[in-house]
Amino acid sequence: MTEIADWRPGLRLLRAALRGTRAPALRVAAWSAVEAAPALASGWVLGRALDQGFLAGRPATGLAWLTLLGVLYALRAAAERAVFEPLSRIVEPLRDELVRRLVHGTLYAAVHRVRTADATDVARLTGQVDAVRGIVGGLLRTARPLAVTLVAALAGLAVLDPLLAALVGVPLAVAVVVFLVSMRTVTRRRQSQLAAEERVAAVTGEVLAAGRDITALGAEERAASDVEDAADASVATALAVARASAVRTPVVLLGGRLPVLLILLTGPALVQRGGVSAGAVVGAVMYVTVYLVPALELMTGAVAGYWSQLRALSGRLAAASDVPDDPVPVPVPVPVPVPVPVSVSAPGVVAEVPREGDLEVRNLTFAYGPHAAPVLRGLDLVVPSGDHLAIVGPSGIGKSTLAGLLAGVETPLKGTVTMAGQPVRAGRVALLPQEAYVFPGTVGDNLRYLAPDLDTAALDRAVAAVGARELVARLGGYDAEVTDPAGTLSSGERQLIALARVYASPARAVVLDEATSHLDMAAEAVAETAFAARPGTLVVIAHRLTTAARARRVLLLDGERPVLGSHAELSATSPAYAALVGHWTAQAPRVPQGPRAGRP
Repeated sequence: MTEIADWRPGLRLLRAALRGTRAPALRVAAWSAVEAAPALASGWVLGRALDQGFLAGRPATGLAWLTLLGVLYALRAAAERAVFEPLSRIVEPLRDELVRRLVHGTLYAAVHRVRTADATDVARLTGQVDAVRGIVGGLLRTARPLAVTLVAALAGLAVLDPLLAALVGVPLAVAVVVFLVSMRTVTRRRQSQLAAEERVAAVTGEVLAAGRDITALGAEERAASDVEDAADASVATALAVARASAVRTPVVLLGGRLPVLLILLTGPALVQRGGVSAGAVVGAVMYVTVYLVPALELMTGAVAGYWSQLRALSGRLAAASDVPDDPVPVPVPVPVPVPVPVSVSAPGVVAEVPREGDLEVRNLTFAYGPHAAPVLRGLDLVVPSGDHLAIVGPSGIGKSTLAGLLAGVETPLKGTVTMAGQPVRAGRVALLPQEAYVFPGTVGDNLRYLAPDLDTAALDRAVAAVGARELVARLGGYDAEVTDPAGTLSSGERQLIALARVYASPARAVVLDEATSHLDMAAEAVAETAFAARPGTLVVIAHRLTTAARARRVLLLDGERPVLGSHAELSATSPAYAALVGHWTAQAPRVPQGPRAGRP
């Protein structure tokens, strides 16, 4: 049986996410007090209207009391309308803060291999965060007035008549205890339901990602069966939640209907004895039927559902967004030794004498699924510190896959990728893909993202080195705001900003995976020359002849027999490389257009 997860991490997450909402919360509390006025006074006012007015032969007095009650209800309506504005100031920032924390925790876990990222992370980000936002909003709209109504009604009943309050309070207290005990079962089953829903997302994501392999292997029925089993388990947990939630009916009967019956059965005798007035009996019935019974129905229905879901969801989000107080630091770059030539062997690619600081690949095998054919198999490679390596090959051969493995973004099926004897996940290798990301904010914030403490002089050198000085000036300098990067910057301009960002970073090795594809050849040459002269190691996924020719060495991925050498050596000795060079040469050159080439 699934144990109830610790509620405290989720509670801490919610408290942290709601920090800064004290002012709107105080406004909500003030309007809630106004909303509670009818629940506090209605039974007492009705009793006075009967005892001092209608039953005493003074209808005017009775109408005056009822008029007062009408005024209280009008105030309540105004308070209910006014409370929505401060509620929105609590709920909307909550979602933004949860997204920020969840993205932070997910990226930390992915970078440091705390856990494997899959479709479940998307489900949390898209579904569970919005669900928590909706639940908190629902609780503030329902549980808040429910709480003030219960407290106010019980207080008003106690003032009206303590004996009648006891007749109502005892069964109500028993009902609340039964309800709280049953909530443990409901919460436990809610957690099982949530895990089953995440399982559906994870299995479906795995099947969709491996669609081509599944079709190639004829495993469609097996894949469909896996998805169907996960969906059936999700349905079963939903039914279990529904069965556990059925306790609400006896709770309402015990805490709401039974007190009404007790008042009606004992009321005449109490009135005849003179201990209780007729107006008090009617007022007590009003308190129970108008306020306590609806409050119990709401508590055991919507509020119970909201609460159990919130406990389960917030606990899972807290686990996913958790980042240690002392996260793994990014290593500080060290002086780079002068590179030395390496020898080549086939069919693998091997550097004979790896040295400290080298980027070393040993027996590397990678496949996109347990039954898929490996994209890379048994690859050995040493990239010396300070080397400039271009990786080339036909489309789909695994160049970008190798780039991700060198940067620690992908996990090999077998083998290791290390730098100075440490796994590359330590953060020493920066990967810059083709699609450059520029976030809304200042130009300086974007450029300093990987080096927050970088001074202006160093930032100037990085910008000038990659050829982005004119772009930065046109945008208005480092303090200029970029509010809509996708709409105001071309693909080439975003690549220039990303190139300057990585150039200024402390990364000891940089992998450019077609990161200059939207630049013209002149701008590309400036950026690649700058990275080649930068202290550290440069690996470039080449898509142009000029990129391969500029590199000190070229790695050709060609099926089972990757080869390594200089551009001149491979052109003379490798037919596959010569054919690739011929393909590049045959392509019509693009007209140089500067970094803004490629604007949609």
